[in-house]
This record gives sequence, structure tokens and C-alpha cells, in this order.
Amino acid sequence: MSVLYRKYRPETFDDVIGQENVTEALKNQIIKNRVGHAYLFTGSRGTGKTTCAKIFARAVNCLSLVGGSPCGKCTVCRELKSASNVDVIEMDAASNNGVDEIREIREKVKYAPAVARKKVYIIDEAHMLTAGAFNALLKTLEEPPEHVLFILATTEAHKLPSTILSRCMRFDFRLIPTDKIYGLVKKVYDDEGVVYEDSAVRLIAKAGEGSARDALSVADRCMSAGDAVTYNDVAVALGVSGWEIMSEILSAIGSGNLGQALTTLDKLIATGKSAGLIAKELSSYARDVLAVRSGGAGCVVAGEDKIAALGRDAEKFSAELLITVMKTFSSLDTELRYSISPRIVLECALADACLLLSNDYSAFAERISRAEKKLAALENGTASVMPAEKETAKPRTSMPRDAFSCWGKIVTYLRQHESMVIFSVAGEQDDLVLSDGNLTVYAGGDAFMVLSSPEAKDALARAAQSVHPDLSVTVDKRTGSVDMDSEIAKIKAIAGNAKINITKR
Repeated sequence: MSVLYRKYRPETFDDVIGQENVTEALKNQIIKNRVGHAYLFTGSRGTGKTTCAKIFARAVNCLSLVGGSPCGKCTVCRELKSASNVDVIEMDAASNNGVDEIREIREKVKYAPAVARKKVYIIDEAHMLTAGAFNALLKTLEEPPEHVLFILATTEAHKLPSTILSRCMRFDFRLIPTDKIYGLVKKVYDDEGVVYEDSAVRLIAKAGEGSARDALSVADRCMSAGDAVTYNDVAVALGVSGWEIMSEILSAIGSGNLGQALTTLDKLIATGKSAGLIAKELSSYARDVLAVRSGGAGCVVAGEDKIAALGRDAEKFSAELLITVMKTFSSLDTELRYSISPRIVLECALADACLLLSNDYSAFAERISRAEKKLAALENGTASVMPAEKETAKPRTSMPRDAFSCWGKIVTYLRQHESMVIFSVAGEQDDLVLSDGNLTVYAGGDAFMVLSSPEAKDALARAAQSVHPDLSVTVDKRTGSVDMDSEIAKIKAIAGNAKINITKR
């Protein structure tokens, strides 16, 4: 019994799914007899490039076209599908990429086809040809004999020389939508008499990632798992985790419970799941929750039970949290690939996410509370202050006078209303000066870059307005150097007119 993706390979353009932009154009060219001499089919793996090349090769030679597709019944169609066919030549450029192979083609193109009108050369993985092979092919590709047609198929068109690209009619194959792959797998299983769960077919379609061939390969593998294809069988075959455990990790991140998150991660890794796959699944689950939260449930391929769970999580988590999780874990691919300890990399990312998104602000809140109590004591006259301070103290009716209390309110506003990144960086700053209604925040390095960005400035301005209409915030760069003139002035103020000698070392 042949594998599914070969057994169900499309025989006509109408059977090809997800590539209507290509198939309609090719059919029209054949119907109107405006076929070119060289074509370039480019796109991701498993999207139908070679399949369309074979259909096109039969269609240009078919004696009885059906809507621009080969009939499959005439003598030419039957001959071109046979193993003894010599008029449609397929060449794998990955293993035949030298000048000698191209020279052999140049010698053979002069001979007329045996039974067809056109001799078709399909060069798969064309980007693997050497520079010398491209040069040898160039003249023949530009002006081939009337009876010769070239079709180059590649996943990396950018690697082809511009001289080759300019001589070909280019068609770009897109990734196939998941819902169409779902329909294909469902039809194949129905034709094969396979019992299956709908959620299992949806998971297979999603695992294809836009490739019909990859999805059918997974479907073929899952058919042998048991009497029926279940969601769990597919999850085991793919090595993925259930969405329930992803929801559990997301909940731990949202509550800042690093211990629970690490414990759940340890269970996953103990089952043999790779760190890269876990990161990919977590970012994918956060994406699905965000889609449901934003009203885009239609773009989520999932069963009813998962959609219901996504809806519950969408009510619990903010868009900022979900976006942060997506960015954090989707950007780990390179680091995980080259790390000597991928697990440590994943755990560090999990810890960062928990600390960044934690709702536990007790330490910072305690600092704010102490500052507010001190300010209240000053206002009420109960604090131990100098008489001059009492005389100049003003009621707390307008502008804040304590830098830390003022900054605490600003940071609280940022936590509730602004970006989590800006909030987290702002919460780490403690070098503050409040003077004449302007709060200056001194920050260094990356913190200064974040807080001085236009987005951060706007956020800080809104936060300042929430504290007092006349309050402004300025972010200044911490230089790390000592202002010697200021220090000398302080020493002189203490020492009076005494002579001071300062020696630099």
C-alpha cells in the first residue's frame, strides 16, 4: 500500500488545494495557447510545486483538455504517466548539480519528443545547481528549441542568479491555509474508512504548518496507532503536549508563581518533550488565547473543548501578558539550538516571564507605603523635623513634595495602564530628584534607552498628569562620574575658610 501523499497526489489543477492563484493562471495559458518556454515555481515545501509541474507537463501535451487540465485518458496522457516515458524528464538538482549534467541536457534538447508535442524538463531544487551549471544552462534556457519547455522548482528562489530569474515566468506558491488542509485530511480518512476524532484531524492539519504533504505524512503515521485516530494518539506521534498543560503554565506565569511553573515544566521535560517544542507550543497557545480575546476565534483551529478553555483563559489574562509570553518564547529558537543546556535557557525565560508579569508588587508597594507615611507625618506636624521645616511645610493639597512617593504613584499608574516593559524598567529606578514640579529620573544603560523612547515619554507624561496637572517627568542619563565642582563646594561649606589641598590620584 502506497503512502498517502503519493496515493492522493493531485492529477488535475482542480485537485490542487490552496494555490488557486497559480493553477488558474496556468490553465488560462494552456487554454489560450500562450505557454512560455521557461517557468519558475517557488514556495515552501509541500505546497504543490512539483505536482503542478507534472500536471502542467501533461496538460501542454494533452490531446483532449478538460478545463485546462489533462484528461488523463488520451494516449499521450497515459504514455506520460508510464515508467517508460522519455518526454517528461525530472532531474534532482540536489544530486545532479554539476556542469556535466547540464551539458547532457543541452545535447538532448535538440532531439524531438517521442510521443508528445513538447519535451518538458523539470529541475527540482534548482537553487542547488553550481555557478558553472547555471552558466551552462543560461543560453539554452533563454532560447530553447520550440519543442522544449523548462520548469525550475525551488524553495529558495533568492539563491538563483538574476540572469536565470529574468528568463523565467515566476509563480509563487503560498502556504496552504490550515482549514483547507483539515478538509483534505478529513476527506482522505473518509476515503480510507478511518475512524477519527475531529480534534485529532485539526491537530494534524495544524502540524502540517501550511504543507499538505507534511500533514498527510503525519496522518499516515497516525493511522497505525490503533483502531481509531484520537487526539492523544496524534499528540504522542507529534511529541506535543496537551493544551491543558499549556494553560496551566500560562496561569502560573500570570500569577507570578515561578515554583508552579518550574514544576510543570519539569513534568513535561521528564516525558521527553524538547525545550524547543515546549517553547513553541507555549507561544502558540498564548497566540490562540489572544486571538479569542480579540474576537478572532475564527482563525483558531481547535475543537469545541479547546475553544471553551481558550475563552476562559482570555477572560483571565491581559493582552499585554499574552503578547509578552509570545515574544519571550517565540524568540528562543536560535538560543536553544546552540545552547549546551537548552533546559536552562527555557527555565530562565520562564523565570523572566514570571517576574516580569508577576502581580506581586509587595516590595515596591512597601517602599511606597513608607514614603507616604513619612509625608503624612510631615503634613500633620507629628514627624521629628526642624522648626524651619515646619514653617515652610505646605498642606498636601497640590504638588507632591516627596520624590519617592510621587514616583511610586507614577509607577502604579504605569502598572495599571501602560506597557509592562515600561512599568518593569521604571520600577527599578530609585535615583530621583523632585524640584519645582519636575521629577527627574536618572537612569543608565538600557534603562535610559527604554525610558527616553517616545512611547515611554508619552506614558510617563500621562502618569504624571494622573498625579498632578502641573507635574512633569524628565529622564536624564546617569553618567556614573562625580561632579568635582559640586563636591568641592560642599567641602568648603563645611570647612569654612580653611585652606584645602586636593590631590588627584
